[in-house]
Amino acid sequence: MNKKIKQWSINSFLQYIFVFLTILQCNSVFFRQSETNHEKIVTLMWIASMLSLFVLAAVQSVKGKYNVWKPMKFVTIWGVVVVSFIAISYLRYPFSLTFVATLLIPVIMVPVFFVDFKNGSMEAILIKFKKLTVLLAIVSLFFWIFAIMGVHPTSSVVINWGNPRAIYGYYNVHYIAQGSITFLGIPGIIRNTGIFVEAPMYSYILCMALLVSIFLEPQRKGYSKSSLLLMITILTTTSSTGTIILVIIVFGKAIFLSPRLSNPLKSLIAICILPIVIMIIMSIVEKKMDTRWNSSTGIRLNDFVAGYNAWKRHMIMGNGINNYGVLIENMDYRRTFIGNNSGFSTGFMETLAYGGLAAASYYIAPLIALAFRNRKIFLMGAVTFVLFMFTLVNNVYLFYVFISYFWTVCLIDKK
Repeated sequence: MNKKIKQWSINSFLQYIFVFLTILQCNSVFFRQSETNHEKIVTLMWIASMLSLFVLAAVQSVKGKYNVWKPMKFVTIWGVVVVSFIAISYLRYPFSLTFVATLLIPVIMVPVFFVDFKNGSMEAILIKFKKLTVLLAIVSLFFWIFAIMGVHPTSSVVINWGNPRAIYGYYNVHYIAQGSITFLGIPGIIRNTGIFVEAPMYSYILCMALLVSIFLEPQRKGYSKSSLLLMITILTTTSSTGTIILVIIVFGKAIFLSPRLSNPLKSLIAICILPIVIMIIMSIVEKKMDTRWNSSTGIRLNDFVAGYNAWKRHMIMGNGINNYGVLIENMDYRRTFIGNNSGFSTGFMETLAYGGLAAASYYIAPLIALAFRNRKIFLMGAVTFVLFMFTLVNNVYLFYVFISYFWTVCLIDKK
């Protein structure tokens, strides 16, 4: 008994280490700090923690005599398909293999999630991610209020994000990375960026944690304290994408996760409420709209246009992995001038431009499979995909951990 408890405590400890490193890799200030080896250190430690979880899962599957045919079949097929895609893409446009290593994360993580399922704790890793994110939210809200009150920062650090620049914060546990903006008609709101280099990435992490809290934890009539805390923190990031996702999640929970409503009644309520939800989203977008070409809205819209035009050139296999030149060619030419924003902001359009429909199927296939396997997780996956549409997370490990979870659900569950 003690041996089993010890094994579980080691597993839980490794999961927390893995989740902590996953969060740090999401463009945290520590990860992007200038003139350091933090990026390399975090990456290597993350790989080591993931492999440790895989080894432990393998040991548990042998001791428990689990039938792991399904995940092994998936790993084999997935490995062959991804390696084939990488080989073909490389022959067409050579690139560093580090840019596609993330595609192989499900090869490791699907078996880990599957063994966790056999052990009765499939969501354990994602729940731990939510818990750590809630802790980050508490800390960030505390110091965000400090910043609102005008308390002077106590620390500064130089980051490599765009051009190297200095940002200020409090005790190296909270940073004011993007100043203040007008949000929902309210001027001068300081953006809550937590420990990250930008508010959209912090908003993305908070939204993913909220999805876990709403869709994976035991359902209740209202919202848990942690869910409400995450919602409030999402609003403090002043991210339009985060706010829209928040509206979608609340709508989805009210309609699709209510056990008391029959399916016909859910459909009727959805039809009645959907126009209201659309009006709220349109209001948020309208307040964010700016006719200037170099505004945040103008640049994001131009990213979709540039990505689509680049994709049209080679729709099946794309223009080559990490071929950023093809996106630059299709951007508004004024963005390419020195000092202007030539960065890209939509993960899905970048995927289409680089790898075409072949690469896009990597993200779309599990969503389609979920539609026939588990409606609740399908809704969670659909919101994740919307976030992918409006946030550049192609090199964020957290995104691929969730993709791995979705594939695992397809292998073991049907509801």
